[in-house]
Amino acid sequence: MTTRVLPEGAPAPGTPARPDDTLRVAFVGEVDHGKSTLLGRLLLDTESVTADRLEVPVEKGGLAFLLDGLTEERADLFTLDTASAVVETGRRRYVLIDVPGHAELLVNMATGASRAEAAVIVVDCRERAAEQTRRHMRVLALLGVTAVVCAVTKMDLVDWAEAEFRAAVGQVAALADEIGLTLVTAVPVSAMAGDNVTTPTAHLSWYTGRPLLDTLAELTPWGDGGAPLRVEAQDAVGGRVLARVLSGELRAGDVLVAPGEEARTVLRIERFGEPPQESAAAGDNIGLVLSGPPCAPGTVLAPADRRPLRGDRWRVRVLCTTEEGFAEGTRCMLRRAGADLTATIARVERHWDSARPAPEASDRGPVRFNEVAELTVVLDRAADGDDVRVCAPLGRFMLTDGATRILGLGIVDAIEEGDHR
Repeated sequence: MTTRVLPEGAPAPGTPARPDDTLRVAFVGEVDHGKSTLLGRLLLDTESVTADRLEVPVEKGGLAFLLDGLTEERADLFTLDTASAVVETGRRRYVLIDVPGHAELLVNMATGASRAEAAVIVVDCRERAAEQTRRHMRVLALLGVTAVVCAVTKMDLVDWAEAEFRAAVGQVAALADEIGLTLVTAVPVSAMAGDNVTTPTAHLSWYTGRPLLDTLAELTPWGDGGAPLRVEAQDAVGGRVLARVLSGELRAGDVLVAPGEEARTVLRIERFGEPPQESAAAGDNIGLVLSGPPCAPGTVLAPADRRPLRGDRWRVRVLCTTEEGFAEGTRCMLRRAGADLTATIARVERHWDSARPAPEASDRGPVRFNEVAELTVVLDRAADGDDVRVCAPLGRFMLTDGATRILGLGIVDAIEEGDHR
């Protein structure tokens, strides 16, 4: 698998970003590979924070602390919890999500990444990809974040050697191919020196691509943007439905349906403090005036010819995030966009450590912490859902014990239509 350089033709830096053009990007990587320093450099060089926020000088690692708010993080020099920051440019608005790298903090990593639409995999050019890199990439695939960029850091420490960059990228590309991620491109950087993060550098005569920030400007959430329209109703106020567009594009005049309910026409699309809109895109929070009565919170509206599947037997993949694990017969809840669905784990097809490839043989025993499991779950009632490849936000879920304990995070692979109980 080879990387490709992103196309030219991005808007000029002075062009205002569209209000709805927000990209949520998870930054993942091994401890000490420079992830937090890279994020700090992005914040500083885009003037999202000012230099006086640096309590520790850059040359002593101060950039790494800009997103680390916990005392323990500064003492131990690694990220304990998820943090995020907003970067506004003339081309796009970014929510940069810093997620922890330690294996013991896998729940934090997966929860942070679950909000992302794209990801940057940070790899030290000398250490290259290791066990945690594989685990993080598998988590991204499980959450439907399939479009990733590789940032190869600390290039100044190898005198900007092209061979070191290519070797690191080759490892990540092989892992992406194995796991099912799309490696859009790879970018060599030095976060400490500020080279090729937001501006080009003279040290890279052999590199024909763009700096990291320009690379992110060209990413499309959820791949090619061809997902079908899905609109989740969240509340009803004053005859309007407060909703979120999960995928696709919604336009005034569209006719939408929900299970067991009459079709509704979108009469008006509203945003607070703005005139009526002609359309809304994935990620937009809007008010809808619909023909017919407002729909209940949790309802997923879709075009009649591209409805979600509806069934009570779901094939799923889950990353186990609880030390207690789980097994066949476990009662659970799938918490996801649109609804909380009570279910039983009917069958454990197989499971394996998340840092390794899937095994050849099935293993149907109890699923343990840090393992990926292929499961069949039977819902208490048939419900609408999507394969994560169709609509990532509707295909993601959190598996809980129905109370406070998170059992895992996962995606829907297939839904058997109908009620088979």
